[in-house]
Amino acid sequence: MKKQLEKQKGATLISWMIGIAVGILLISGGLKIGPHYIEYNSVKSFMNAIAGEPAAKTMNKREIMSRVEKYLNVNSMDGLSKAYYDGKSGKPGSQKPFKLVTLKKGNKRQLTVDYKVEAPWLANIAFLLDYKYQVELGTKQD
Repeated sequence: MKKQLEKQKGATLISWMIGIAVGILLISGGLKIGPHYIEYNSVKSFMNAIAGEPAAKTMNKREIMSRVEKYLNVNSMDGLSKAYYDGKSGKPGSQKPFKLVTLKKGNKRQLTVDYKVEAPWLANIAFLLDYKYQVELGTKQD
């Protein structure tokens, strides 16, 4: 009588280890870039708050930028604060992330932000996050 070999059912130890390693890599990547996305949502929120103020249409550039700086200092936004102060100091290769743009139609103004954050991950691998947002001053945003 010949014994029939039974086929293996389920995952082997190696496949479990590979699955766990992939899961750990995904979770560690999420933990690295997650705070930067939360920071970006805070930036959008305070820009909408500035734009929603009734006096925002008539404020000059200095008043608007002082409000932006106040929000940056109070909310401790590390990625954007670094880009903001590097641009303000005139470091080579850096630009100011916040700009006040006058639109051609209707003489309206927009507050725009454009900055990049580099989040190191493993060894020489890093995430480069590029954020852009604009809001028209004097309008209430959702």
